[in-house]
Amino acid sequence: MGEGAQRRLTVRAGDARVSLPTQAVAEVIRRPKLTRMPHAPEGLLGVTHLRGAVLPVVSLSELLGLTAGDAARVVVLRREPPVGLAVDGVEALSDEDAGKTWQELEAALVGRFARGEGRRTAAKASAMPAPAAPDHAEDRAFFRVDLAGQAYGFPLESVVEVAAVPDVIADLPRTEVVLLGVCAYRGGLLPVLSGRALLGLPERPGDGGERLVVLNLSGERLGLVVDRLEAIVRASPDRLSRAPSVFNRGGGEARIDTVLRLADDRGVLAILTPERLLADERVTQWLALAAADEEAQMALSQTSVARERFIVLRLGEERYGLPIGAVDEVVRAPEQLSRMPKAPAYVQGVMSLRGKAVPVIDQRMRLGVSGQAAGPGRVVVVTVDRLQAGFAVDAASEVLEVAVDELLAAPELTGPEARLFDRAVERGGELILLIDPKALLERAEADLLRDLAKAVTPS
Repeated sequence: MGEGAQRRLTVRAGDARVSLPTQAVAEVIRRPKLTRMPHAPEGLLGVTHLRGAVLPVVSLSELLGLTAGDAARVVVLRREPPVGLAVDGVEALSDEDAGKTWQELEAALVGRFARGEGRRTAAKASAMPAPAAPDHAEDRAFFRVDLAGQAYGFPLESVVEVAAVPDVIADLPRTEVVLLGVCAYRGGLLPVLSGRALLGLPERPGDGGERLVVLNLSGERLGLVVDRLEAIVRASPDRLSRAPSVFNRGGGEARIDTVLRLADDRGVLAILTPERLLADERVTQWLALAAADEEAQMALSQTSVARERFIVLRLGEERYGLPIGAVDEVVRAPEQLSRMPKAPAYVQGVMSLRGKAVPVIDQRMRLGVSGQAAGPGRVVVVTVDRLQAGFAVDAASEVLEVAVDELLAAPELTGPEARLFDRAVERGGELILLIDPKALLERAEADLLRDLAKAVTPS
């Protein structure tokens, strides 16, 4: 090898070859599962989680204007921020250039990705102030669940997280049927209770739709298994009233003191409060067990790590997170919406919500999700800085609690739509992009005003 010569890695996209200087390559990995980033720059296949950071993955074929291949490998480039290059194959390590050069590839990447100075770090992102609370702060918000065909609600502030029921729940000796056992939870132990048994309702075999609601009860974390999740409901205090005795006819000791009359004659919601759950001696049984077990008590003690909560939206196969503080409520998609004359196609119509007309925007169309939604879906109503809109999604029933040191900075890409995602978090090998609610609403408002103006402007 001659003096000053440089080793090069030759990669392939179809019949094209590109030589990369080895010092520009951090590693080569198999193509991981990618999270699609809507309205991203051309050639961006998606993003993934790699070694504590969010890695955008770009198709070499699309950068070169070629037909896309299988792109089975990803070459992680040493850039700031890092970028993954999806290639069809890695062919040779040599001293010679083969085909297109690194300079040509670097030129193709410039303009698609922000460089280091403008990129917000994860620490700065996690220090962002929480979204402003909705203007109707006197209203009460409840997380609605279903047990034996009856709707129950928990105060939203007491719901820490919603997750799948663990596959393994360890039995505890000398405990009643209401306590199903304990499971591993964030480095500690979580007691898991049966919602049906707690309320004296008949047990039944699970159908796979059960979910685990993690509650914060006076500093203690408890998991409650419910039949299914429904939505977030927000209502004024004047809709709360004393519960009829019929709600307490079962053998359960968790009494229902309060019910919420739902709007539009949709029935009532029986409210389960943390205080009432703690009053049940079968719940305090676990607390006594934990107090007697020093190791369990240490595992269950709450840390001072700051945390944020997000409601997870599903669109097709993708999941996105939205800060729960910006969410007014989550409702079933109405069967009918009032149409807006000359409105763009992505505006499904207008729904009435507590006396206000709220535009409903089809997020499948806005974010370019293919296919049709299975079922009626949900509408997530969001308010930021007095702007309010409903966003139609496939589902929105999962709550995720994230420690701020788990938050990752999303790649800062070109184009206004790409700025909708300011952070990300990894869960179970999947990268969940987190939406900036202010950017989401401002983008929706700006586009709606622009498109409505086009519709009424004479041609």
